[in-house]
Amino acid sequence: MPLSQSSVPAMNSLYTHAPVCRGCGGASAGFTTIFAMDPMPLAGGFCESCEAAQVAPRIPLTWVQCSACGLVQVLEDVDDVALYSQYNYSSSTVGGMVRHFDEYSAFLCEQYGRDNAVRLLEVGCNDGVLLNKLPVSWGRMGVDPSDIARKALANGTGYELINAGLSRRIIRQHHLEGNFDVVTGSNCLAHISDLQEVFRAVHLALRDGGHFWVEVHDLDCLLATGQWDTIYHEHKVEWSEASLAHCLARIGFQPVITHRLDLHGGLLRACFRKHSGGPATPPPPAVSTEPFARLTQAFASRYETEAATAVAQANARRALVAAYGAAGRATVYLNQLSRLRFDYIVDESPVRAGKFIPGVATPIVPRAKLDANPPEACLITAWSYKSQIVAKNPHYHGKWFTAF
Repeated sequence: MPLSQSSVPAMNSLYTHAPVCRGCGGASAGFTTIFAMDPMPLAGGFCESCEAAQVAPRIPLTWVQCSACGLVQVLEDVDDVALYSQYNYSSSTVGGMVRHFDEYSAFLCEQYGRDNAVRLLEVGCNDGVLLNKLPVSWGRMGVDPSDIARKALANGTGYELINAGLSRRIIRQHHLEGNFDVVTGSNCLAHISDLQEVFRAVHLALRDGGHFWVEVHDLDCLLATGQWDTIYHEHKVEWSEASLAHCLARIGFQPVITHRLDLHGGLLRACFRKHSGGPATPPPPAVSTEPFARLTQAFASRYETEAATAVAQANARRALVAAYGAAGRATVYLNQLSRLRFDYIVDESPVRAGKFIPGVATPIVPRAKLDANPPEACLITAWSYKSQIVAKNPHYHGKWFTAF
């Protein structure tokens, strides 16, 4: 239904409402509300104490779609400073991400030549997990506003870092106009409010004919499999191939190729070329609420799945129950099924161990806890890594379940 004033929750100091489409700049009057979840804390806002987790602020969570470009996005907008000043995600501590960036670095080397003097800028470089794998002969630079990126640089790296959000002002300030052959961004475009500014900055930083590679969640795959656990405030947008191409065409990019990968339950890896012909104004894509029906049904029946039923039964017997994988998906799942109780959640990242899931206050513990105090059932909230998680825990003989 079209967004109306009566359907908009009251604002508070934690968030505002997106005034325009993040992708194309279209007016919010063109937003259509397509999905809403229970108010919840920030998915990555892991807390230092149980008490802090219990009182973590909850923010409404509403999905809207722009009629001008088709981009799906979260209506409620949390300021980037609140999201990244203390960021609880370090890519190099996640085995699946390390393997992904091993493959991605090899892919880029195959595209551009390992021994060539390629100039590459990575948007949202995090702790340098990709940049550190690329050839030393390449001119490598990262731009990332997070404390994780700053701490990685302090530990010594082989690349340059601009510890700020990307903008045309930053590119001009550092005299980087037309300086790069390749700009890449992996799973960072979901976290940016002013995407128009970032796209224009990328266009400014690239030489004519340079390539912009993006890796983003695949909206079509998310909808087809009902993955409501990937919807949270930090994921400000969800891209389809059509909406991505539409928004980048308006800046002056032409699509080159798109690959679909399995990471995160479905990933688009797309390449765009900067061209000298200037921006285009493509016709608006077809917009329909019909593709969201399966997602809505999956969320409505979330307590009726095999996994949720098994956890509820174990809770009734007062049996020990655990979860595995304290990423953003886990915060969503545990808060949106708050009637279920989990005694602890395992996570292998030292950035998160010892903290608590916001809202439900589930303690985050290291992997050794699974052997020391094994639960009757363990729900893999990081379900896209199920095979790796089961393989590295051969001594656990309880029942594994997956959230999806």
